[in-house]
Amino acid sequence: MTNISLKDVLDYLLFLAKKNDIQIVLSDELSDSTADFAIAKLRTVVINVNSSTSIELVFRLAHELAHLLFGADLNTKVYHFSPLTKRREERIAHEQAMHIIAKYVFQDTPIEYRNYVNFMEVLGLPSYFEDMVRESVMRA
Repeated sequence: MTNISLKDVLDYLLFLAKKNDIQIVLSDELSDSTADFAIAKLRTVVINVNSSTSIELVFRLAHELAHLLFGADLNTKVYHFSPLTKRREERIAHEQAMHIIAKYVFQDTPIEYRNYVNFMEVLGLPSYFEDMVRESVMRA
């Protein structure tokens, strides 16, 4: 990515959550098949640290934060992370998560030095995210 580590990104996301009165719960008590989720009404995100997904925790956290920061529908009680879903609100959360992370990671990097493929690999994103990632990295 850049000289910014995943720990730096995690710290930034935790800062964003705190700034926006969103509670983050990092749970090690869930099974590896339990998806991360956001509870809109409680402004709470639960991240399953035991998750079996290859997608990095920082992307999953950014995704759940995106639901609450950019248009959580209070009629939708719980949002569950799923990289495979075709639901509109999930795709928007994917895009917003990429934008949040890319804007932070590439804030001081000229466009010609931004490597979106490396960005995808570091975050463990599947190949079908490529168009979304390229756009987010180049617009950051």
